[in-house]
Amino acid sequence: IDMGEPKGNVKDDMDELQNKLGIPFVHISTYLDSHGTSFRLLGELLNMEKEAEVLATFCEDVYSDTVDLMAKVGDDKVKLAFCMGDKGTNVIAANSYHAQILDMMTDNVAVVETPSSKGTGNEVDLEQIILWNPDVIIFNVESIYDTVGENKQWENINAIKNNEYYETPFGPYNWTGNPPSVQRFLGLMWYSEVLYGEYVDYDLETRVKEYYQMFYHQELSDTQYDNLVANSIARG
Repeated sequence: IDMGEPKGNVKDDMDELQNKLGIPFVHISTYLDSHGTSFRLLGELLNMEKEAEVLATFCEDVYSDTVDLMAKVGDDKVKLAFCMGDKGTNVIAANSYHAQILDMMTDNVAVVETPSSKGTGNEVDLEQIILWNPDVIIFNVESIYDTVGENKQWENINAIKNNEYYETPFGPYNWTGNPPSVQRFLGLMWYSEVLYGEYVDYDLETRVKEYYQMFYHQELSDTQYDNLVANSIARG
């Protein structure tokens, strides 16, 4: 079972694998607003409808909460860039598959001619990021979050100058969308808290722990939660 973005050759790939291995292969096209439908289909395929309904409902509730929150935000979306790589100059471009959270919840300044659907995003130069001048920057793990505050080349970008930069939580995957999996529902809740906390009426830690129990059957301790969000909540 393959879930995610339907590449142009996905049918041929599934057919080829099915013919080689002699067992059914299924691709389920999955977007941020369709995880409920995807989990229900999985439940049918695996004869686990009851379990799938729990996951589907959680995803739909989080998505609905985010839609409601963004209606309150209106046109006041945060001007944001998501930066990756050892130089911080790879970006998740607007209108790419990986950017679904960013495009829904922010004014994603990374507008390029050909958005990449690769996990490495689009490579740009620092001059371009300076021109975009985002008010908030989210850095991927293993990028330059730890050092960018002392980097003179970045110091005049609003996000760095105003100390409005964060590192996306990671565990077991990136919460923003790399890979673009069900982890993005952690991302929806986290971005809501970080960017628009005044509109959030739930406790993020409680919801994250609920997610880990539901999806991974893992009781997340207070210490584990703190480690997950160490560079991403209430920076000072």
